[in-house]
Amino acid sequence: MVYVEYDVECPCSDGTVLRADVYRPAGQGIYPVLLLRLPYDKSNRHYYKGYLDVPRMVAAGYVVILQDVRGRYASDGTYYPFVYERKDGYEAVEWAAALPYANGKVGMFGMSYHGYTQLAAAAETPPSLYAIAPVMAIADGWVDMVQDETMPFDQGSLATWALESILPDQLKRQDRDKELERAHAYIDELPFRLHDQPIREWAPIKKTVPNSFYFDFVNRQITEQTIQQVDVREKLKHIHIPALFIGGWFDSLLGQTLGAYQQFGGKRMLWIGPWTHSNLDGWAGDVFFEHATSPLGVDQLKDLTDLHIKWFGHWLKDKPLNIEKPVHVYHMGKRRWDGQERWPPNNAGISRYHLNHHENTSLQNSVRTLEKKKPETNQTDQCPRNPAAPFPTRGGNLLMAGHGAGMFEQGDLHEREDALVFTTQPLDIPLEVLGTIAANVWVSSDSPLLDLFLQVSDVTPDGKVYNVVDTFIRRTVDDRGRPRHVQVDLTPTSYRFGKGHAIRLAIAGSNAPRFDVNQNNGTTSRTATGGVPANDILYYGGQYPSSLSIPIR
Repeated sequence: MVYVEYDVECPCSDGTVLRADVYRPAGQGIYPVLLLRLPYDKSNRHYYKGYLDVPRMVAAGYVVILQDVRGRYASDGTYYPFVYERKDGYEAVEWAAALPYANGKVGMFGMSYHGYTQLAAAAETPPSLYAIAPVMAIADGWVDMVQDETMPFDQGSLATWALESILPDQLKRQDRDKELERAHAYIDELPFRLHDQPIREWAPIKKTVPNSFYFDFVNRQITEQTIQQVDVREKLKHIHIPALFIGGWFDSLLGQTLGAYQQFGGKRMLWIGPWTHSNLDGWAGDVFFEHATSPLGVDQLKDLTDLHIKWFGHWLKDKPLNIEKPVHVYHMGKRRWDGQERWPPNNAGISRYHLNHHENTSLQNSVRTLEKKKPETNQTDQCPRNPAAPFPTRGGNLLMAGHGAGMFEQGDLHEREDALVFTTQPLDIPLEVLGTIAANVWVSSDSPLLDLFLQVSDVTPDGKVYNVVDTFIRRTVDDRGRPRHVQVDLTPTSYRFGKGHAIRLAIAGSNAPRFDVNQNNGTTSRTATGGVPANDILYYGGQYPSSLSIPIR
């Protein structure tokens, strides 16, 4: 039986009152506490019985506390993303440890923003914090949102999050019913509104909360001191409590999760499943992966709740962990879990494919290929870039309204004139990939900014094309028209290209509406419109050995 107390007050040192719902075993007794701090409404059923099951955690002998962060829902104060989570997190941990039914030991859990609230609190080293479990977490909340125009701006993620997840409660707290009604109408239109330019004039926010933090991010009007305060990446090296990191191969925060794991100074464990940021049931776009969450891992755990109970049971109750490996990854393709000793993994080697093309005289066109042998002669391809018709976002690691994350058929996009596509012959034997695929390409541009979208896909024997990993980068161009070498990592993965399948590399000059669109005049859609077409040149073969390096198991 679960005993519940609602809106329990947590007074902060500055007088602000935070409120939490407390779930605990009925009757007398003292227990360890598991604390979740979130900005998305503690009363939402998803946080009680969603990706984790609170009643089962209580039944396992924990007090579970769900707390609204400062300025959100039941808690007092003013909200500004990430800024208060270090100090408030410290104070919330110590408050929870001192509750009459708590035994003084606190663990923290949660995903996404509430993964950050854990790392931010841990960075302040509260003495009562014994373990954390950041899922799909960030250690720098602004890393992709507070950039100048020489860097890609993840506008799709920011706009979706600010409008859908943050704005309604802000307006409701201010009793601005008219603006709230307007905001809900904008939310209904959001997938289409993501194409609106320029971003700094974005109507869904400007016509509802014109002084929103959203425009601080877009215009980079945040002090360096505040930016450094929010970024706890360097602090992670000095944290010595244990941490359970969980990520998804198609999660928009996978890079941040892996970065935090690799920098973390305490005992750590890593799990990566075939998950998106919003879906952990095995569906990643159009592809379903069996045993994604149950049974979980090589140890055949019941599910993610079972994993959390075992993790916290070890560190807060001194129980045996009984999980053999420190790293657990779901191997897509084989569709099974593997245990590893470390991440990044120790690979058997690198399989390198060089970009090439051959003239097909019968079809009167050229066929672009990926080949083991390096071409001896210099070759070039032109890749046009038109800001009025940018290469579209489809699938991958994202969290954006109207756009599913995961694996989707890409064949029609690869037929566009602004995409360069290179494909291997069908594989004679399967290719097992574990780690980070890297691209080395030589390119030039007649634009002041060079944008590159690179995507590796799996071409099935029946001709279907499904994206596996990708990346989007931006570079300033100091010498227009001159070839330059660009080396870039794509998203990490664990994947199997089967026998008879082919590997494909697609290259384009944009990825919209997720990222701001290059106007080819030194500006982007972040601040300007009215761009002009430009041409990028891809060089390969001879003195320009453009290639794709694939880590194999």
